[in-house]
Amino acid sequence: MGYKKTSPACESGVCRFMYTQLCNLENLLYAHTQAQLDNRYKRKICAFTFSLEENLFDLRWELDQGLYVPRPYTYFMLHDPKTRSIAAPDFRDRVIQHALVNVIQPLFEKQFIYDSYACRTDKGTHLAAKRLKKFLMAARSFHGKNTSIYVLQCDIRKFFQSVSWDILLRIMGKTVHCPKTLALIQTIVTSHHHLTAPQRLVPSQLSLFDSSSDGAKASISVKHRTGLPIGNLTSQLFANIYLNELDHFIKDRLRVRWYGRYMDDFFVLHHDRTYLQQLCATIDAFLQEKLHLCLHPKKLTIKNVSTGVPFVGYRTFYDHVLVRGTTLRRIERNYRSKEKQVKNGRITSKKLAETKASIIGHFKHANSHGLTKHLLRP
Repeated sequence: MGYKKTSPACESGVCRFMYTQLCNLENLLYAHTQAQLDNRYKRKICAFTFSLEENLFDLRWELDQGLYVPRPYTYFMLHDPKTRSIAAPDFRDRVIQHALVNVIQPLFEKQFIYDSYACRTDKGTHLAAKRLKKFLMAARSFHGKNTSIYVLQCDIRKFFQSVSWDILLRIMGKTVHCPKTLALIQTIVTSHHHLTAPQRLVPSQLSLFDSSSDGAKASISVKHRTGLPIGNLTSQLFANIYLNELDHFIKDRLRVRWYGRYMDDFFVLHHDRTYLQQLCATIDAFLQEKLHLCLHPKKLTIKNVSTGVPFVGYRTFYDHVLVRGTTLRRIERNYRSKEKQVKNGRITSKKLAETKASIIGHFKHANSHGLTKHLLRP
């Protein structure tokens, strides 16, 4: 899908600067560096890098002429911690995605609330858990130690599969006023639509478009113009932009004080259980009406925080943080698997050492005395 010819308005002021910045060779070169991070020795990446100057000039020309078309995705399944369909873009398309995000993300970062933690610079799971603990202490201090505090935890049902293309583009159009940049965004959002044609599918891809065990619809629906491919860098940013509408509804309209979100999982703290029940219904109504989403009924809970709040891989209490049992078992399973791969020569000991360092880094953000020694024993 190419771009439509743009109006002269795009060729002046901010619009011209935005698209010129996007297509700038310096931005494309930096995007290439970002895209190859930790994967630079893969065959396709090496092939692209071997003729780097020529490939970047080709990409810039395609962008400038409005002829850029993403290549087909490579699909595969991940089963840990849950089964997900992953869409891996071609390396040249990853370069374009990084180039786009470099230009537009700063515009949206100004609009995001502080307590949105997924896929943002200087945020992440560790800060989310730390912030939750701070909220718990603040709530107890405000209401007193003898007052019970409850947590509402919600998950949006089939979030990535349910994102409306039209609503997303309309939201982004309020901030991105450059027709060329918007056309590129639309190209990326709808780039996987041709793969849903039956004649283009192979058996290994069919699971992506079949109904899942809980009756959910396909990952991508061209008919209903919904779905973002999990695996795209842009999908992470687009998801935050989409749910930023929810964030501001909860914070600005409903005036909720202790709220935090990590992608499509979010929590609210309050001393009144009835209030949280009513709040949940209000949020669900907003999601359905404004964003065409709905809460997952089986992942909606209201509990007393005294038993800890499970969030972003940790269980957070007033005065301490533990690694969640499910997270710990998954980490141990993956680490033992990599130990076997080292013995079989499938991966290097350096790779295992990197995994070990990552685990230790994760444990440092919890009260995990002795846990590291137990898990990483020889």
